[in-house]
Amino acid sequence: MAKDTNVLDYNKQAVRSAIVEAFKKRRGEAAPADIVAFTGLPKPQVDAELPAVADEFGGRLKVTESGEILYSFPDGLRSRYRGFGPGLRRFLRASGKGAVAVGTFLFKAWIMVMLVGYFALFVALVVLALLASVAASASDRNGKSRSRGGGLALTGRLVDLFVRIWFYNEVFKSPGQRRYQAGARARTKENRRPLNKAIFSFVFGEPDPNADHDAVEKRAFVALARARKGVVLLEDFMAVTGLSPEAADTAINRYLYEFEGSPEVSDNGTVYFHFPKLLLRARSDDSGAADSPFRRLRPFSANATKSNVWYAAINGANLAFGSYFLYCSLSAAALSQRPVTGGTYLFWFVASLLSELVSNPLGIVAIGLGVVPIVFSILFWAVPALRAGSVARENERIKRQNMSRTLYSAALSSPSAVRVPAVEALPAVARPSDASVPRRVLEGLAAYEGAEPIDGDAWRMVELERKVSDVERVRASVRPEDYRLGGVAFDSGS
Repeated sequence: MAKDTNVLDYNKQAVRSAIVEAFKKRRGEAAPADIVAFTGLPKPQVDAELPAVADEFGGRLKVTESGEILYSFPDGLRSRYRGFGPGLRRFLRASGKGAVAVGTFLFKAWIMVMLVGYFALFVALVVLALLASVAASASDRNGKSRSRGGGLALTGRLVDLFVRIWFYNEVFKSPGQRRYQAGARARTKENRRPLNKAIFSFVFGEPDPNADHDAVEKRAFVALARARKGVVLLEDFMAVTGLSPEAADTAINRYLYEFEGSPEVSDNGTVYFHFPKLLLRARSDDSGAADSPFRRLRPFSANATKSNVWYAAINGANLAFGSYFLYCSLSAAALSQRPVTGGTYLFWFVASLLSELVSNPLGIVAIGLGVVPIVFSILFWAVPALRAGSVARENERIKRQNMSRTLYSAALSSPSAVRVPAVEALPAVARPSDASVPRRVLEGLAAYEGAEPIDGDAWRMVELERKVSDVERVRASVRPEDYRLGGVAFDSGS
């Protein structure tokens, strides 16, 4: 019993530190037996902690001609999780996320104030100017003030005409039309997003639809490992994640650590990964889904296109009004020498209102009604424009990864003849814009597997064919009864 306690109860961090030091002494490459000999640690402890060390320091696996596994650290033994560099990166990421969160909140508040507030202000000023123009026109029946407000008085009469047309149109609607339109408005109101969320969706987009995809991939990997009797090839892992052979070789270390797996070598020299602990389950039919769904494409916005057009149009109106007030403010000296027309009436009307409150109305108009809305309007369009490019690039990466999963799965199913898939035959979420991507990915896999070309569009994956055949023999030797939990020997509730 004392011996078992010594082997199983230990300081994990101390063991990992000893393993790292041993690798440093051996220039970053050693077999598990070398680590045991150098450190004097029990082999079960070394075997248990090697996956964690490989994950933390980016280790890779090699196999010697005699079939022994070597752990290699070609990029040096620099921790990805501890030390000044990783700590600084975590701090900067956390600080950056905090700054982005605060900045986003402030910008969102600014958006609501600016987009809606300024638009409402400009509309209110136009209405007041129209009313003032109509009143001035009506009070001066002799035409003495026509040069100062004739243009906007005509606009006022046109508005009055449209109101009359709308009034008579509403009056003569049938009861059926009224009920139908009332119902349509009610349905639209029920399905409509809150205004602030809709505007933020246009500017900032939606949350990442793949935020939980890592967990989905892990569940799919566990189901796959169970379906494969705990014996998994690197290519199986690639078919779940869509990672390239080089990236998968490093990423699988995390799975070995988290699911208590270990790299093994068959008698014929095939490297596979053994996950016996994943075969232990209470129900033999509880295997889960063996495939993970594709990563989802990131939408530019969840709004209807019509809604986004409206927000862009409102912003355009703010930009037009801001440009108008800024131009008139900068040209006030020249405009003051000319008669007031319909085009300048709004500016002089606002300046006259402000002159009752401040001594420098032109400065308020230039900055408050000119510069500020112009700057905001440019930002309001610039952020979605820049984000559109980022979303497009991210979706291309997602499509490539989804396409790689499809290609790797096809290679595993039929390694004797793997053909370049037709882009148009792929699902939309796995269809890259560049039609040459599938060929390049397949050529990379062919080089990794030592493939033989069949024709210009197909390869025979010789090494993969051998691996699949060999690992099937390993799986055939696994006895499911060895992993049954058996009956309940103790129940804390009884």
